Amino acid sequence: MTPTTSNDLITPLRAASRNLAREWGFLRPKIAGSDLSAAAVHALIELGNGRSLSVDELAAELRVSTGQVRGVVVPELVGRGLVRSEGEGGSYGLTEEGKETLGRINGFAQRQVAKALEDVGVGNGVTARDITSVFRIWTQALERAREVGENFPTPAVTPGQEESPFGLPGTGAVAGAGVEPAVAKRTVEILSGYQPGILGRVVEMHMEYYYPKYNWGREFETVFTEGMLDLLKRVGNGKGNQAWAAVLKQSGGKDRIVGTVFIDGEITAKEGVAKLRAFIVDEEARGLGAGKRLLRAAMDFIMEEGFRQCELTTSKELMVARKMYETEGFKPMGEYWYGGWLEGVCSMEYLWERPTGKHTPSEDGTLKGKEV
Repeated sequence: MTPTTSNDLITPLRAASRNLAREWGFLRPKIAGSDLSAAAVHALIELGNGRSLSVDELAAELRVSTGQVRGVVVPELVGRGLVRSEGEGGSYGLTEEGKETLGRINGFAQRQVAKALEDVGVGNGVTARDITSVFRIWTQALERAREVGENFPTPAVTPGQEESPFGLPGTGAVAGAGVEPAVAKRTVEILSGYQPGILGRVVEMHMEYYYPKYNWGREFETVFTEGMLDLLKRVGNGKGNQAWAAVLKQSGGKDRIVGTVFIDGEITAKEGVAKLRAFIVDEEARGLGAGKRLLRAAMDFIMEEGFRQCELTTSKELMVARKMYETEGFKPMGEYWYGGWLEGVCSMEYLWERPTGKHTPSEDGTLKGKEV
């Protein structure tokens, strides 16, 4: 071992690299001030500036397998409405929402780096240019050091597989070096009415989103649980209250609730006015159409129950959900700052009004009180 590769240098360099990855948030489920995985954020960046890339090209840019891009990254971005397929060549490009999201990610990163650079050189004589140069040299050295023929890991994308901190599948069997594993088909079933475990799952999914993002902890969980418990007791009581669960079908009968939506026909205390509540889809089901089907089932119920209006409140930054609401006919009625629990959020009020004319059931045959 030469002096330049002694443990005296390697050990602290490895420690510095680990700390850098942690400071940048790569060990967290979401990074760069977004609600996206690290791989999805990097894919958006590569698709910026009007680029259109294939799965193979994205995999090469991200230094991951095509299986991970095809089975995990693309479904996450397509499911959020951030990228779309372009042409018959299998390439993907950013949607308008994708461009807006990328703009926010870049803004977050610019602020983060600028703030750190302000502290660079204080007492050590290092400049920002020095850091840029060293980073470039080190990255190129790592690329050259990669073993010839080295394959990037190809995760086995299967339903129910435990996810890593990045929201990607955990370590799974690899069907040979460089060979793409078979991707098990994942299906989601939408069920109406009470489903065992629905209260626990709707609370869990909300906490998984709101606690890391806004630090909404015990008080939020308590209040939200109490409100959902009250509504669940009234589901199916004949007064315009109903629930739907998106159930991911898994091998071995271990099906899992991965999305919910509720209609509360009593909370507004207004004749003929309902409220849409607790609409959420778990990350593992995004890209499978669960959100659209849940919302469609709820709106069919609204029509069939004869409600003239339906209200809902959502976060302004949830652009994909807002687009879905607006597609179903909801109109924005205004926004306000909600202080929340510790960290606040800009909330938006939406209102749906019954259109004139006869209601036509949805294409999938959704009917009140039946499996859809």
